Formats: sequence, C-alpha cells, structure tokens
Amino acid sequence: MVASPADAPGNEPDDPVLTVERLSVAYGSADVLDRLDLAVARGERLAVVGEGASGKTTLARALVAGLSPPAQVSGSVTYHPGSGHPVPVFDLAEDVRERFRRETVAVVTGDGDGFDPTSTLRGQFRPVVRAIGTDEARAERLLSALGLDAGRVLDARPRELNAAATGLAALARAALADPAVLVVDDCPAAIGHLARGDRLDRFQSAIATDIDAGATEEVTPGTHPTIVALGTELPSLAALADRVAVLHDGHVVESGPTERLLEEPNHPHTRRLVEFYGGSR
Repeated sequence: MVASPADAPGNEPDDPVLTVERLSVAYGSADVLDRLDLAVARGERLAVVGEGASGKTTLARALVAGLSPPAQVSGSVTYHPGSGHPVPVFDLAEDVRERFRRETVAVVTGDGDGFDPTSTLRGQFRPVVRAIGTDEARAERLLSALGLDAGRVLDARPRELNAAATGLAALARAALADPAVLVVDDCPAAIGHLARGDRLDRFQSAIATDIDAGATEEVTPGTHPTIVALGTELPSLAALADRVAVLHDGHVVESGPTERLLEEPNHPHTRRLVEFYGGSR
C-alpha cells in the first residue's frame, strides 16, 4: 500500500500549530536528526514513537530552541499562533525564550526529573503560580483532573511519590500557564497513566475551561492544548494519540492517523514496530 499524501511524513495539516522543516542536528560526527520534517495540527494529540537514542529528546528540545553548542543545528521550527505572524523559534531572543517555554510551548522531560528532590511540590509550584498570576486552587484542580490526590501530592517531596505521580505533577505544573502546546518527552509512567480511561480528556478540559475535574463538559478540538508525546512504548502512546509519527534513522519515516497506522503500516520499520507490540491499541 502506498502512503496517501495526508499520511506522508512532514505533510502539513490545514491548521498547524508547529512546523519542523528539514531539521538536522549533529554532535561532532554523530548525526542525531537528519532533515526531519514534521507538522503538528492545532489541538491534536500527536505521538512520536522511536527507539532509545533515536533523537526524541533532541527533537523535543528543538521545539523550544533548547539546543546549544556543541549541537550543530540547521533547518527550522516555526510556531503558528492562532492569529498573527508565524514565529521562527530559533530566532527568538534569549530574553523571551523563557516566557515562550512557559506560556507557548512547554516541555516536560522525564517522570518528574524537573523537581528538586529536597522540597515539597507545593513549594515548587508556588513560584510558577506567582509568576503567572494564578492560585494554588488551579494547581489542585489540574492535579485532581489527572486522578491524583492533590493535597497529598503537593505536600509530598518527589522521593515520596512514584514515577507516575511525579511525572503527572510536572505536567500539571507546566499546564498552569495555559501553553498552546505541551510536549511530554520520556515520561513512560505518566503516559501509561494518562492512556487509561478518560484521564487525558479530563485534564485537557480542566486546562481549557478551568472547570472542576468531575464535570463532563466537552471541549472541541482546537480549544484545548495540543499534546506532543514522545517515547518508545507504542501501545500507551497510541492509546492517547490521534496520530502517530514514527521516528527512525533521524527522521520521520511514516505518520498517519493512529488506527490506520496500526492496522496498515506502510514503512518496514513501522511494520516491525507494530508486529513487536502485537498490532493492538
């Protein structure tokens, strides 16, 4: 079967929020990404699946201009706001990058790796709460929407929680500022938790509308934050994704709607990946 244009790697959706064009990253003589093309539709849930050391974290960092020497970088990453001019991410001035990473495209890497192990999470949420002018009640609502005991989590130190809880707490902290895109890289325990039931639906609804986690109000695509989840575990990533992009040899070898990609993979590497996991969602 030949891939349709809609499923072709790098094919731009009608309403992209991020576009990556011919992105190459090398460290010395080691090429990590090789002319990678990828477009992320506004409001979608995209899974980027690749083996260990396939360049997933490099891609995640590139989305927020987080690569620095000795990385050798070429190509472009562009953020497309809902209105106004496209933003070349690599051209952002250093003094606005921090705000961009907090309020526009936020990256969570590792299951809670960003927390200080010696302090309670409440103490680590407070600077973010103050910086964006919200309150701790919003943090509690986001944590509850993720299926966590908000009070217990906030009063705990990271070492007192399991990997899933710390990863989810990091995701909730990143979501406080209502970024347009949440990038979740190498958080297998948190992704496994989100992939069960309607937890991701509730979380995105809580972000978009600030409603109580127990409410059932539906949020239409495009009004909730875009999710880009990167990892190695195809089953859990596919369970929460609208679309899957397969990263191999430094670029996207195939992308398409999740059901189509699982049932009719086109690229040999995708077929091997699906067969390894039994082809089930």
